[in-house]
Amino acid sequence: MCSRIEDTLNYARGAHTARIGVDAQIIHSRFVDLEDTTGTFEFDSPADFLANKPSRYQHRFNTESELRNTYTGVFVQDDWKLKQNLTVSFGLRWENETIIEDRNNFSPRLSLAWDPLKTGKTVVRAGYGIFYNRALLRTLDDFILTSSALRIDTNNEVAERLLTELRFPAALTVNDPRVTQLGVRESGFLRRIGKGFRIPESYQASLGFEREVARGFKVEINYVFNRGLHLWREINANAPQLPAGFRDFAEYLVSRDFDNARNPATGQRPITATGNADVARFSLSQTPSEVITEGGRRIVIIGLDNPSPANNSIGRAGALAALRGLRPNPGITQIEELQSRGNSSYHGVSVEAQRRLTQRGFVRASYTLSKLIDDGVVNTSSPLVVGDFRRERASSLQDARHRVAISGSYLFPDWLGRMNLSGTFNYNSSLPFSIGVRGNDRNLDDVNNDRPNFTGDLDKIVWRRPGQPLDQSLAAGFSLPTIGTTGNLPRNVGRGPGAYTLNLRLAREFKFTESRKAEFQIEAFNPFNATVFSFGSEFIDFGATGLGNFLTPRRTVKPRTMRVGLRFDF
Repeated sequence: MCSRIEDTLNYARGAHTARIGVDAQIIHSRFVDLEDTTGTFEFDSPADFLANKPSRYQHRFNTESELRNTYTGVFVQDDWKLKQNLTVSFGLRWENETIIEDRNNFSPRLSLAWDPLKTGKTVVRAGYGIFYNRALLRTLDDFILTSSALRIDTNNEVAERLLTELRFPAALTVNDPRVTQLGVRESGFLRRIGKGFRIPESYQASLGFEREVARGFKVEINYVFNRGLHLWREINANAPQLPAGFRDFAEYLVSRDFDNARNPATGQRPITATGNADVARFSLSQTPSEVITEGGRRIVIIGLDNPSPANNSIGRAGALAALRGLRPNPGITQIEELQSRGNSSYHGVSVEAQRRLTQRGFVRASYTLSKLIDDGVVNTSSPLVVGDFRRERASSLQDARHRVAISGSYLFPDWLGRMNLSGTFNYNSSLPFSIGVRGNDRNLDDVNNDRPNFTGDLDKIVWRRPGQPLDQSLAAGFSLPTIGTTGNLPRNVGRGPGAYTLNLRLAREFKFTESRKAEFQIEAFNPFNATVFSFGSEFIDFGATGLGNFLTPRRTVKPRTMRVGLRFDF
């Protein structure tokens, strides 16, 4: 829900046109997660269902959250016509959002428009300004309120008794005392906002030239620069901290033995139950585990070079258990901390031509040469190494070096039925992609964004078509990092396929009276049904085995789609 007041006052005198304005918004945001909020019963067989003997019951409570935010924006601007052919605009804007303690968001703006030849056919434009983003309330909701949801799950021992107490379809109600007795806080980790948190801002500058070459024919050349600062990123503030004197956690783990004796209170072993051993030792072996007897003691040896990409492997689970004491808060695992430390930069030069075809149509074509660099793709991106966003700085997933866009429309003459044909064609060169290790956390920071090791030529990491043989020498250059170490492959070094889209529309209008008419439409998306490969949002993963689809896209853009419509206006 949003209440808004907006007003602008304009004042003109001589060569000046001044404006002052205010924009105030009171925002009440309410989020409701409906997953399992009515209770879910599971049965192992039809017979169990008929006998009303559930095998599992899940139910979530307290899944609603609310945020309130007041946004205020105040600005003043003056358009000053210095000369007949030169106008300068300058102003200042201040913005504030009560949900974040960031009060110095002042945005100076400056621009000019100049007709150097005084003919009205040429214009040079330039501008510079600072711009602030709006607070993303859904993201803040996750990190400020944390998850207050309670989950009832009979797969947990604490709630197992409900299988004999509940009968489908009678689910628990929110007032039932068993909800607070048996419910478990849903988050196995905490979320919080980092110190000095700020609203993202961007510094934007542009320089452009526009010229009417001939009647109905215009050409533009523009340069755009955009620098993003204080972009929202995420770190695990409770990741284990490497003791001084060690290169990585693998070196630390193999340097000593760890106590694995049972806890008298719980009967659980602190590192692993494998081998029923009182001592845990780590090695750089690929053998997942082995048990030896030494000095009358049973010792379980855990291999850190385990080729398994599973996060529940004994190597990773045992290593994290051994490192628990190195966490700032050993009592919990992950603390997701939202920080405003990200940055990006964009440089782009575009050339555009527009041509009007008498009174029947127009065509517009543009080409853009650009480069976009960032250190994360979304507002909760995490670095590979805790806090090291500089290492993540690379070509963005949206960095297409070349882009072409063509659009146009043409109205056929009466003898061809006055049909209107319009369409768009867009092309972009290859986009980068990053290679992961199937979501395996090898460097033990609790974040599943690890990348492999690579020894070879980075320029050879390119996509391949389905059926195209994999370069075995390239594949041999990849390897899984040893558990406790960080892979050396940079972010977004792969180059994916280019892509293009073509959409056409044919329409014919039938006019009955001045106010009554109908339009028949035929639209075609990808009319030639071309196969255009795309990685989409998939992760490109390396695994020690199963390389059959490695570097091969598994999806294409939209197949040919035809749509026919009839529209009436009256």
